[in-house]
Amino acid sequence: MPHDTSAYLALVPYAAVVLGLIVTLVLFFSVKVEIERATKRERKRVDEIIERLQSASSAPPPAVPDPVFVPVAVPAGLNINRRTHALRLLRKGQDIAHISAALGVPRQEIELLVRVQGLVANSQGKVATRSLV
Repeated sequence: MPHDTSAYLALVPYAAVVLGLIVTLVLFFSVKVEIERATKRERKRVDEIIERLQSASSAPPPAVPDPVFVPVAVPAGLNINRRTHALRLLRKGQDIAHISAALGVPRQEIELLVRVQGLVANSQGKVATRSLV
């Protein structure tokens, strides 16, 4: 009987190899099946996305309302009160930058007021001298 046991023990490595090959084949085919399922799932998802894109591109674009333009009231540059206040500050010897900051008016408007006031003063002075002659 010892002789028969050794014959079976000699077959154990072969049986282990066959069992390993069977397990490997089962795992290989299960992986292939899983890959096929995932491919079908992704293909279905991609087809749905393509279908949505085609339906979105064929649909007319949503109506965009025309923009509403609200007119903005233009602030008055120098009203009479500001102009007289600016002229008073000029007579007191204030700087143009200080006057424009105090009244909240751009510097160019104060400079224009100074020029216009100078022209008016020159034209009145010439008229006064002409009437005296």
